[in-house]
Amino acid sequence: MGRFFRKFLILTTMNKVFTFLFCLLTMTTFAQINYTANDVLNPFNGPYRAGVNPGYYGSNWDDFYLSDLAAGNATSNQLGAGIRAFRTVLPEFIALQYEYKSWDPVYSYYEALGIDDNTLVIGIASDQHADPVQYCPGVQTQMFANLYEPIWDGGANGTPVNENNYFARYVYDLVNTVGDQVKFWEIWNEPGFDFTGAKGWLQPGQAGNWWENNPEPCDYKLQAPIFNYIRTLRISYEVIKSMSPDDYVVLSGVGYESFLDVILRNTDNPNNGVVSSEFPLNGGAYFDVMGFHNYAHFDGSVREWNNALGGFEYFRHSDGAVAGVSKKMELRYDLLASYGYDGNTYPKKLWTITEMQIPRKGFSEGFGSDIAQRNYAIKTVENAIRSKIIQTHFWALAEREYIGDADDEFDVMGFYQRLNDIEPFQQTINESGIAYKTASDLLFDRNFDDNVTLAMNLPNGVKGGAYQDAQGKYVYILWAETMTDQSENASANYSFPSFINNANLIKREWDYSYIGNETTISNQNIAL
Repeated sequence: MGRFFRKFLILTTMNKVFTFLFCLLTMTTFAQINYTANDVLNPFNGPYRAGVNPGYYGSNWDDFYLSDLAAGNATSNQLGAGIRAFRTVLPEFIALQYEYKSWDPVYSYYEALGIDDNTLVIGIASDQHADPVQYCPGVQTQMFANLYEPIWDGGANGTPVNENNYFARYVYDLVNTVGDQVKFWEIWNEPGFDFTGAKGWLQPGQAGNWWENNPEPCDYKLQAPIFNYIRTLRISYEVIKSMSPDDYVVLSGVGYESFLDVILRNTDNPNNGVVSSEFPLNGGAYFDVMGFHNYAHFDGSVREWNNALGGFEYFRHSDGAVAGVSKKMELRYDLLASYGYDGNTYPKKLWTITEMQIPRKGFSEGFGSDIAQRNYAIKTVENAIRSKIIQTHFWALAEREYIGDADDEFDVMGFYQRLNDIEPFQQTINESGIAYKTASDLLFDRNFDDNVTLAMNLPNGVKGGAYQDAQGKYVYILWAETMTDQSENASANYSFPSFINNANLIKREWDYSYIGNETTISNQNIAL
């Protein structure tokens, strides 16, 4: 009964709110923008939010139940996993089938639980709006037809966008209905996915590389000319910013730096992406946030070629996985800067991670365990705040299989064990979910203090930092650095310098969010 009663309350409330919103919208003057991300990038002043890709786990688990599992809800006696933002997907064919407005009560429920500043992945045309041209012979692209129709028509048919530009109308309808609860608009999921598995990583000078050649439609996920994708970025930017200037357009899942280079060096001109009066700007002008996916167990971030060994040297542990995030950010920052996105020529891009995780069971050359996944969750939150990453979205809320039945890494990469064949609120949370909640709760709305961290004078083998809230209170996070391949074993001792006035500290371990244990300890000779 509680499930249906809860929905009824939300729906009736939303009817009242919707009427009020309609009155506001009819009184609002629409203002088309006259700038791009080459001119303006408003700083994001909100807090870092620990996020997740919620997923689908069968008809027993609706959006409301999953939200309780993610964020926690006292009324359903759920502690949650510390989730404060969702990355969800709403392709056009789903939005049309169930109507855009049907997501209003879901997003209102998110807000009530503190899930905010959400990311929404958009794309995938419905059958009636899909591009009929087979750019890859025999294959239908999922991109939209009529992308090169004018974006705007001055309100000729009741909306400011041109209804014949199907993608523009889709974006307009999304922002008009769920836009209040979405802050980050991710344009397509993994647009740079290399179907060949052999071209994205090629270096300049190698035949077929993407640094010097644009991807062929058959070779990558969109199966259409890359200029069409840049066109979707441009349409998205113009429509979203005109309707909600404080929102952000996200490019994520490019896969390879070479694919990012493709976007940065081309315009949306269907004539080979060249600059013209109609197509004056390259793709970097049409997104605010550089996102990426990080799966350290197979993306190469925990290994380096060692000439002395004549092979790869591996760093398959939680510290190595988190260090891989920083390596990838540095590569992409340098590439963006080479195109002027350095804070001088053009504004710097913001950063987010829309998919990440390591498994709790290792496969092949990869790595994974409960303790590695748990440690990775905590260290990821710390690193994100330190590195000014806006959000981290783990994959996923729950696992696809029980660990004994897992066939690959993605089967065991959730905060909860498999949900599909159990009833709501009979779930089992993994150690990583508990750890993520502990880090999310204790570090939420705190800022990394670089000066105090430097003053802590952390010795080799000790990692961590100082985090301050608005009242000036500090949380210190400390751990012994893991340095051995395929091991999480590490130990160290640390003593605070004399600038820490209080001789005693309150220690909370990784499972504090569920166990609640606190210990008063001296600030000297702390065992890590």
